[in-house]
Amino acid sequence: MALSNYGELKSAVANLLNREDLTANIPDWISITTAMINRDTKFRNRLMEASTDLAFTSNEVTLPTDFLEARTAVYLSSPRVRLEYLTPAQFEDIYTSDSSGTPQQFTILGNKLKVGPFPGVGINLRLAYVQKVPALTTDASTNWVLDEHPDVLLYGACVGASPFLGDDQRLQTFFGLYDRAAAELAGMDSRARWNGAPVRPTLSVAIV
Repeated sequence: MALSNYGELKSAVANLLNREDLTANIPDWISITTAMINRDTKFRNRLMEASTDLAFTSNEVTLPTDFLEARTAVYLSSPRVRLEYLTPAQFEDIYTSDSSGTPQQFTILGNKLKVGPFPGVGINLRLAYVQKVPALTTDASTNWVLDEHPDVLLYGACVGASPFLGDDQRLQTFFGLYDRAAAELAGMDSRARWNGAPVRPTLSVAIV
């Protein structure tokens, strides 16, 4: 059973459910499974890590639309400065909108990243962050979860159908297969980090 794109995934779910009356719901169950992966921190791994350069003209900038949580924030000065994270409350206690100087700290509030102090001129900051799993659509027919762990999406969608399946004896099988696939996905990052590599502390800062 090939699962190399969105269309094949939907067909595979339909074949497992064998319920023509539920076919129209399959995209919703795939989307719900993807949203669950994005919400649950145990699934976050190296394939979700990205970086981008942010240009500031004031003390705040809008975060990337696929942002989930920050890893590091570095002021691209010479020498470069790795910024310390503060909670929004801590940040507001220290900085005002007219605080001036070399950026030392940052916070995240809603969809904004704020730095403090702000030097009063345009600056660039490199943000390493965890990005959302891209949604599957007809135009974007694959993502890293489908490439690496298609069974998570396959059985997650089948589990999503559970309210419509009543006492279907297959439900226990679907839940068991999903739990196993999800556990393998959750262990993916720890295997990569502990496979002989030095341990480095990371910062995890989610949207508040």
